Amino acid sequence: MPASWSDLRRRVARIGASLDVVVRSDPEVCGLSGSGYHLTLHHSGYGDCTVGTLTLIDCPNELVLIEFERWMRGAGHSLVP
Repeated sequence: MPASWSDLRRRVARIGASLDVVVRSDPEVCGLSGSGYHLTLHHSGYGDCTVGTLTLIDCPNELVLIEFERWMRGAGHSLVP
């Protein structure tokens, strides 16, 4: 069963706390950005992210989060699960 919008927003908030960045969150969009990366999820179910030169656009929110976390860990960031 896919994660709910509320679950995804909480997960983004945890990632933001791990990276020490402010998370943007409103009823339709949530996301975060920092030096060399950004993540945006849309209530419609699709989001995008960029880490360095790696980019995902208009992919399912959960896939975007999985890949973003993988890329950030690969870049040496420690993320709270």
